[in-house]
Amino acid sequence: MQKKKICLFTAHSPIVGGGGAILRSLVANLREFEINWYYIGNATAAGYEKGYLGNAVMGGPLLADITQTARMLGMGDVPRVDAIVKKLLSIECDVYWVVSHNEGLRIAQDLADHNKTVHLTVHDDWAGALCARSVRYRFMVASARQLTIKVLQSVKTVDVISAGMQYYYFKLSGCKAAVCHRYLPVNSIEVVKKNPLSKTIIVGHIGSIYASKHLFEFLELLQEYCHKKGKDFVLQLWGCHLQCKDVPQRFRNNIQLHATLPEQEIVPLLAKCDFVYSMYPLNKGLHLFSKTSLPTKLSSYLQSGRPIFGHGPADSTLAGFLSNTGLGGIWSSNNKQEGLKLLDSITGLNITKDTLEDARQKYFGETNLAVMRKALGANE
Repeated sequence: MQKKKICLFTAHSPIVGGGGAILRSLVANLREFEINWYYIGNATAAGYEKGYLGNAVMGGPLLADITQTARMLGMGDVPRVDAIVKKLLSIECDVYWVVSHNEGLRIAQDLADHNKTVHLTVHDDWAGALCARSVRYRFMVASARQLTIKVLQSVKTVDVISAGMQYYYFKLSGCKAAVCHRYLPVNSIEVVKKNPLSKTIIVGHIGSIYASKHLFEFLELLQEYCHKKGKDFVLQLWGCHLQCKDVPQRFRNNIQLHATLPEQEIVPLLAKCDFVYSMYPLNKGLHLFSKTSLPTKLSSYLQSGRPIFGHGPADSTLAGFLSNTGLGGIWSSNNKQEGLKLLDSITGLNITKDTLEDARQKYFGETNLAVMRKALGANE
């Protein structure tokens, strides 16, 4: 029996970022399909050279980019987007699988307008995340939301990154999306026992820091906690945009900045930490983002087997993950006593292999593959 042909399109490299990690985990395990990955970006990605369709449309000189992106979201004429769509239309496939990031939202609509079968994946809401986190695109919230509604109602099927996004999109457009996370295979998690007698508490973090102000609040808390316990502390940051000069003098001896590493290298390093740190935005402008997106780093943290100190809104997807899995807790206020109590709980948390496997099944298990098989029409 001939495999169903899927044309996967992303407006980002297959090998970069959380979205790439999620998609790679799914594609590698959906072997009943013939999935060909096409993408745009500033350069080809090693191992994915055949799928490169050229430079991204968004980005570049400020005025030109703002004008072009506004036209793109408003369904105006954008020749560079049209050229990408034309290339995609020339590809023989049964289903177009499009990720909404950046140009992807508009391209999904253009393919649907050509009566093509389109499945849409949303990792970040265009208006609530891409616009809200950007100075350049911030005024485009209304047009981004309008196009999002149009696309959700035009494509055949949709998967989203969280139950929060699922609920939000249903209220916004009536779209009945499925939830799909990254896939982690069975036995991908190893429990590592830490030495409780160590005089230094080691904390790990990977990826972006949404607000350095909140990071330094956490460090103030950790400093007070360690002082009371007669311990020192080190926060190790991998792939963080902070530089040494950005860090207050009083914390510089407690922070180690490292370059981004591949996951297979970073997980063993995280496993040596006493616990890991995960921040989600606390400012009101990014509230929708914190309620609908989900930090991809949680799948790496899960593999490390370490407790997680969450720092973000009480109604965020991060808080929900920690509550649902028992892998940690959330500090959602500036209340020092609450934070110190949470640190006591996190440093004393005994995470078992059963707890980790239960978390894997709830968020990163086989259900995600079943969702994508159904969405791509495995039995059609």
